[in-house]
Amino acid sequence: MFFARRATLGSLSKTKIDFHHFATSVTRLNEIVWHPKATVTIKHIFHANLLGYWQTGESDPWLLITNFPTATAALRAYRYRMWIEEMFGDWKGHGVELERTHLRTVARLSRLILAVALLYLWLVTRGSQTIKSGQRSLVDRTDRRDLSIFRIGLYIITRRCAFGQSFLVRLMPYF
Repeated sequence: MFFARRATLGSLSKTKIDFHHFATSVTRLNEIVWHPKATVTIKHIFHANLLGYWQTGESDPWLLITNFPTATAALRAYRYRMWIEEMFGDWKGHGVELERTHLRTVARLSRLILAVALLYLWLVTRGSQTIKSGQRSLVDRTDRRDLSIFRIGLYIITRRCAFGQSFLVRLMPYF
């Protein structure tokens, strides 16, 4: 199992030369700094790969502690972080509330997760269709983005039901 965890600006790393603050390693936009098998000290000393990357549009560089074997693999995985966090939020408290079922049987939980995954795919599809067709303002704020694509899909279907409007059920992503 691989991980990519964002480090704090005060993290220290030890290269073959000396200790230095990892935050000082990245000085330019779009620069990748890779320290494989570095000695890291946050609270305790341990070994990990360090990746520093300053993406255009970000106020600070990404400082990642990872066990991915390459900088490219770690960067690719970390870029999906927001999508993954949004999905967990949707599945937990922003729509599905999966933990409220209190299911303990593996077979029942597996069936429920399959149904929720299909529902999630469909509602993300509806949410992306709503955004691309310019109808986002029907369910989301216009001054900033508050809702996930899933919740936009959920709210647009809820709205259509409230107004007695029909809708299609297709499990084909619209990206």
